[in-house]
Amino acid sequence: MPLLPNDKVGHWVSEQASNSYVVAGSAHEITLINALIDAVYNYPYPKNALESEVKTLRGKLLAAAFDLLVSAEYYKSMGHSGWVYCPFPESEPFIYYPYTNVCPRCVLANDFQFHQANKPPSGTIGAITSKLLGMFFENLFERHGRKVEIHKGSEPVDTIFIDKTEKPHVYLFAEVKSAPLLTLPMAIKTEKLTQEIDSTVKTLLSHEKTSITQLYQTPINLLVPVRSSKTRSGWENRLYPIGFKANEKDTEWAYKGLVSLLKKNSDFFVSYAGFWLEALGEYQSEVKAKQPVFWFTNGCGQPAPRPETWPKRAKGDGYESISDGKTSVGMDRTDDIKKATYQVLKLGAEGKPEKGKKYLVGIVSNIHAVRHFDEYLTSLKDIIWTKDESGNVTKAAQLDPDTEFYNLFDGIISLTQTVARDSWIKKTFDF
Repeated sequence: MPLLPNDKVGHWVSEQASNSYVVAGSAHEITLINALIDAVYNYPYPKNALESEVKTLRGKLLAAAFDLLVSAEYYKSMGHSGWVYCPFPESEPFIYYPYTNVCPRCVLANDFQFHQANKPPSGTIGAITSKLLGMFFENLFERHGRKVEIHKGSEPVDTIFIDKTEKPHVYLFAEVKSAPLLTLPMAIKTEKLTQEIDSTVKTLLSHEKTSITQLYQTPINLLVPVRSSKTRSGWENRLYPIGFKANEKDTEWAYKGLVSLLKKNSDFFVSYAGFWLEALGEYQSEVKAKQPVFWFTNGCGQPAPRPETWPKRAKGDGYESISDGKTSVGMDRTDDIKKATYQVLKLGAEGKPEKGKKYLVGIVSNIHAVRHFDEYLTSLKDIIWTKDESGNVTKAAQLDPDTEFYNLFDGIISLTQTVARDSWIKKTFDF
C-alpha cells in the first residue's frame, strides 16, 4: 500500500517510500508466527534470573523461533528424492532429509557420513527470510503496542519501518541480511534395506542416497538432538511428529504441523531451544574441539577431524564442507557485511541531508554478526559523517555551526543483539 502523496519526508525519501508496499502474510504464516512467539514468551525462564538476563535469553529464543518459521518454508518444497538411508541402529533404521552435508543421526556420534544437503539456493533464502523477518517483527511490534508499518522497498531499499505515531514521522530504511542458524532434519521410519549378494539377501549396512516412493500421507518426524548420559558423545536424537504432506500441491503442511506440535507438545520447543542455544554457542566459540551439534549449523565448514572417506569437491581443489561460509547465519557472512555497510552509507548519503526529518538507516537481521562483529563492525559502529561540497574542510571548526552530522548506522538491529545510536530504535526494537 503506497503512502499518500501528501505524506512527505524529503524528495528522495518520499519517492522511495511512495514506491514501497506492505507485505501481506498468508493465514498459515501468521498462525505459525503467533504460535512461535507465544512459545518464546511462555518459555520457562529461570526464576531467579535478572531482567537483563531474561531479555538476552528471550532475544536468542526469538531467533530460534524464527529459524523454525524459515524451516517451515523449506519443508514445503521437500520431495521424493534427496533422502539418505541410515542403517543404524539396525533395529530401527530411518531415512533422513538433512540440511547440512552429513547424516544427522551419525554425526551425533561424531561419525561423519557425507550426504548432499537439501538447502535452497542462497538467492531464494534471502528473499524468503527478508519477507518472513518483516512479518516476525510486525508481530512483536503489535504485542508491545507499537504501531510500526513494515514496507517492502525497491532498489536500493530492502525494507522501510514507518512509525506515524511520532512527530515527525519516523522512517527507518533498512538493509536486510538474514539466514537461519540451522534447520532441523526430517526423518521417516523405514524397513531395513537389503541387497542380493551371491544369491543371498543381506541387510544393507552402509549409508545410501535414496528416494521415497510413497511420500504423501507418510508420517514425518523432526530430529532434535538432546543431551544424554546414555551415549559416548553426550547427545542422542529425539523425534517429534510434524504430520505429513498430503500431495504435491500441499504447501502448508509443515506450517500446520509445527503449529499443532507447538500447541500439543510443550516439551518440543524446550528441547529444540536447548539444542539451538548450544548450537549457537558452538558456532560462536573459537574452541576447535566442537560438540556434535555444531555440524548442524550453517557455515560450520569441513569435518574435524576429517575422515579418510570424506569426499573431495566435485569442482575445484580440496574437500567438501558440511556447510560452507556462503551460508553463514544472520548477517555474519563477510560479503553481506561489506555490501550492507555500503548500502547503508548510500541510503544515508541519498536521504540524510534533509533537515528536520526523522530519517534513519541501518542493518536488520535475525542474528547479529556472531563471529565477525568485532572484526568488521566494531570500528565502524560509532562513525558519524557529514557532507562537504567545497572539498577543503579538514576540521569540524571549519564547518558552518548549523551543519548536521549523521550516523553511519543509526542501528545494527537483530533479534539477538541491537546496537543503537538512536533513541527510537533503542525503544522500538526492545522486546
